[in-house]
Order: sequence, then C-alpha cells, then structure tokens
Amino acid sequence: MHDGRRRCCDDRVVSESTDPAEPTATPARPQDGGATAVAEPKPPKSPKPPRVKKPATPEQVERRAAVIRFTVFVVVGALLTVLLYFLLSALIPRWWSQAVARQVGGRISAGIVIGLLYGFVFTFLPLIVLAQARHRAFSWPAKAIIVLVAAALTAPNLMTLGIAVGNGAAARAGNRTLDVMAPAFRQATLWGVVLGAVAAVVVVTFSILWERRSRELKLLRAQVDQLQKDLPPALPVAKDPPPA
Repeated sequence: MHDGRRRCCDDRVVSESTDPAEPTATPARPQDGGATAVAEPKPPKSPKPPRVKKPATPEQVERRAAVIRFTVFVVVGALLTVLLYFLLSALIPRWWSQAVARQVGGRISAGIVIGLLYGFVFTFLPLIVLAQARHRAFSWPAKAIIVLVAAALTAPNLMTLGIAVGNGAAARAGNRTLDVMAPAFRQATLWGVVLGAVAAVVVVTFSILWERRSRELKLLRAQVDQLQKDLPPALPVAKDPPPA
C-alpha cells in the first residue's frame, strides 16, 4: 500500500515538472479594447514665400513724378503768395482801397461790375497760367517763372482779401474807404473769384482731355500707316498695256 502511494506521488511530481512553463503575468490590455496610439510628431510648417511687389510700369512712374512736380509747384507758389501778402499788408490796404474808390466813385452798380471783373479775371488767369507748368516741354526754371507769374496775377484779389479779413490798422482804414467809396465791391469780388475758379477748372479739364485724345489719334494713325506698309495690297494693280 505504501509503495503504491509513493509511486502515485512520484508520477504527479514528474508530470508537473514536465509541463511547459506558464507566463507569470499577462500583458495589460488597454481599457478601450484597441491598440495604443502613438503620437507622431507634426512636420514643421514651411515658411510662406515673401510677397514680391510688381514693379511699376514706366507710365505709372512718369505719372507719379508729374503729380509730385505739379504739387510741389502749387505749394511753392502758395507759400510765396502768402509771404508776399504778409510783407505788404502794412502798406497795400490803404493804397488799394483808394485806387478802387477812384474807379468805383461811390456807385453801387460800378462796384458790382468792377468787383466781378477783378474777381473773375484775376482768378481765371492765374489758374490757367499755373496749369501750363504740367507740360513736359518746359524746363524747371521755366516752370518756376510760370509759378511766379501766376502768383503775381492773383495780387488784386489778395489785396482785396487782405482788406476784408485783416485786423491791422491799415486793413481797418481800407475797409472804411471801401464801405463809403466802393459799395458792393468786396461781395462782387467774391462771386467773381468763385466763377473764375469754376471756369478755369472746366477749361483745364477740357484741355487735358483734348490733349489725351490727340495723342491717342496720333498713335492710331501711326499704327494704321504701319499696317498699310506691312500688308500686301488687297487687289492687284492693273498694268498698262504695252504699246502697239
């Protein structure tokens, strides 16, 4: 009996020792039941190429230069005009008011007519003369002379303006003279200035459009002449019959 039990125990020990080894621990499964995701590094963003501005065409460059030149001339002319006004503001009001008073002679109708005439003429002419400075045919010294001439042509209206808005003793004396000897002259001058400016703008605008149209017509005529030279004649030219 004891021998049989010992053999059974030995057989169990031998069978347990011959079984393959089981893993000690099972790998942990993810909670969501899927494979674990590995975060991949994001590729670096490529820098944006710098924006390259298109170069300006020669026509645009010339147009900008013309606008800048014209603006400079206008500003210089205005500054010279203002400087001249301040230099002569002490003497001119008395002299100009007396000169206008002699022309008007105290009549309202004469004051209206002369005021409109002065305001219109000496606003229209300076603007027309100043507009000539935009032409490329004139050199810089010639353009400077044009600006000075335009500034000088505004002198009558500037003298009237100095009397109307001035606060000095000379301006007050000129105001009293115009009130008595040249009634309605200052108001008529203001209306003449407005009408002269409007007329000058219309004339200069029409002149610019006319010059542009003339250039376009010349260009079209040149293109037509070139096409006529390049293309063969549409119909053959009849030859003269040989003499009998």
